[in-house]
Amino acid sequence: MGALAPVSPWIPEDDDFILKNAVEAGASLESLAKGAVQFSRRFTVRELQNRCHALLYDPVISADAAARMIEFERNGLTKCVPADNVNESGLKKRKKIPINLETM
Repeated sequence: MGALAPVSPWIPEDDDFILKNAVEAGASLESLAKGAVQFSRRFTVRELQNRCHALLYDPVISADAAARMIEFERNGLTKCVPADNVNESGLKKRKKIPINLETM
């Protein structure tokens, strides 16, 4: 029985799009790894660094992700991005704010 091919934990039309927009907006990879935005799953700083590098320098991954992100934007899909909010005890809690991608 052969080894299974590794499954990419990245969802280009979701995670790559969120990563691209967050980095363009000035978010650090450390803050993203701590949950500043909501990906499909929790990523480490190293995973985020590796994906950024792949998106910028790997021609196959870059082309595939770009095509999926363009299609995602064309469809006018809406994503929910959490915003930090502080509750009565001073602890931060997440609140989802809908964002219409057509107006971005």
